[in-house]
Amino acid sequence: MKKLFSLAAAALTLSAATVMPSAIAGADDAGFLMSCSFENGEDGWSGRGAAKVEASNNACFDGINALYCSNRSDSWNGAAIELGTGINAGETYSFSANVRYDSGKDTALYHFTMQYNDGTETNYVKIASATIIKGKWAQLANPKFTIPEGASNISVYIETAKGTGDFFVDDVKIATEGTAIEGAKGGKYIPGDLCEDGVVDTFDLICARKLIVSTDKEAKVSVNADVDKSTEYAVNDLVLLDEFISGKIIEFPDNTPEVEVTPFEYEANKQFKEAPGNYFNTCEQQGKVNKESYNGIRGNKSLYVYTPYNYDPEKKYNIFYLMHGGGENENTLFFQDDTMIQNMLDHMIMNGELEPLIVVTPTFNGQGSEAANFYEELRANVIPFVEGKYSTYAESTSEEDIRASRMHRAYGGFSMGSVSTWQVFKNDIDLVGYFMPLSGDHWGGQGAYGKAKDLADAVDRSGFTDRQFFIFAATGSDDIAYPNVNPQIDEMKKMSQFKFTSDFSEGNFYFMVAPGKTHWWGYVRHYVYDALPYFFHETGE
Repeated sequence: MKKLFSLAAAALTLSAATVMPSAIAGADDAGFLMSCSFENGEDGWSGRGAAKVEASNNACFDGINALYCSNRSDSWNGAAIELGTGINAGETYSFSANVRYDSGKDTALYHFTMQYNDGTETNYVKIASATIIKGKWAQLANPKFTIPEGASNISVYIETAKGTGDFFVDDVKIATEGTAIEGAKGGKYIPGDLCEDGVVDTFDLICARKLIVSTDKEAKVSVNADVDKSTEYAVNDLVLLDEFISGKIIEFPDNTPEVEVTPFEYEANKQFKEAPGNYFNTCEQQGKVNKESYNGIRGNKSLYVYTPYNYDPEKKYNIFYLMHGGGENENTLFFQDDTMIQNMLDHMIMNGELEPLIVVTPTFNGQGSEAANFYEELRANVIPFVEGKYSTYAESTSEEDIRASRMHRAYGGFSMGSVSTWQVFKNDIDLVGYFMPLSGDHWGGQGAYGKAKDLADAVDRSGFTDRQFFIFAATGSDDIAYPNVNPQIDEMKKMSQFKFTSDFSEGNFYFMVAPGKTHWWGYVRHYVYDALPYFFHETGE
């Protein structure tokens, strides 16, 4: 579950429009202490964190409406309600909620969670949890849940264990202890439970036998039928189910297919090659560019986020932060005629030259020392903000999880953006595994040797080996940056921390020089075209 750096930031965020009842919301004539059907609106529920909620008739468990939860930027974002008077700490109640989701993976783990304050700190406890099947309603219920003694400011909410997909909630009820609240039948992922009645027994075996001999090849097979997780229902599943029910085995084997990874074919001495001219025209498989705003250590700022065609928030993506040059801003990379990086990315991904990834264009503007200090804001604000909202390999936005996912994170930039890249290397190497400094040298240390030594010392301080970071630098032979960066590169080649080759299976550092090219994005965007496919293939182990 993704969390923010500050535990306080994970506290419940309720809309100012939340209805706070004097008694428990929606108590009805059937004796429920709370009953929310969402037939006439949100019934006092609101979005938790960045999430938004609204009554919707697109799906419902009962009646004509359900509560639709969207715009989630983290797994703990969800649908929430504060409990008013009538529900008491230390007492036991029956809780029930019905949940459904319609996109993403075949199954997902959902939690019905309570948040409360014990007088000292905010606490969270699971009322009920279930792994549910996509496209089906499932009940999260606990007939005997005791609210902790001394609890105050009590609220309940629906969240997911992972991911940020949309979901529906319907018929949320609270009743006295032991009350069996009627809810959705089935819809839960229980291997072998083909009948979806919550148990694996002979009736499931009967269903399995009928399914195996069925001539209706278009019939949708329940994910519960694939007991060995082989991705298809076959005779082996039937045999295993029989053995499980008869007691010959006590658990199903895991035959999940191994994903075969083909080693990337590096060139040891990569040469400059321009992207095809049509790569800067609109692609038939277009990704999206979204503008985002955040409040950072240097005030309110904006950045742009590119997500690839068919971006799926349930999948994990590598991420590349690409910085503009001096006198430019966050708009430069996506909206200038001599850049149009998004079109190039679209074509590269469509043609299989690049795995789908997320690309972020922030800005160092507004900082006293411009690019040289951006590494501070990258760490404190930009990475946690972006990766709390978009799906990357970071399991959460804690610094520990960001560090753990560093080999799936890259940073690069042009000119002053290259200056910022060397500073990110020096100061944030624990968060970033790949670096792309373009047409700019390091502004640390004295002279070429001093610059190289400053970077080598940063590697030594980090404790990383030469298999745990990778640099692909580039510039043009006629670029104004060349006379400064080339001597620095020559000194870096002499140091043991850097092994010069563009074959990153053998080394970790390369410098590509484009003949005759000058200091201009119209050329530099081709450096990105050449370098980016070389990223994210090494594990750092």
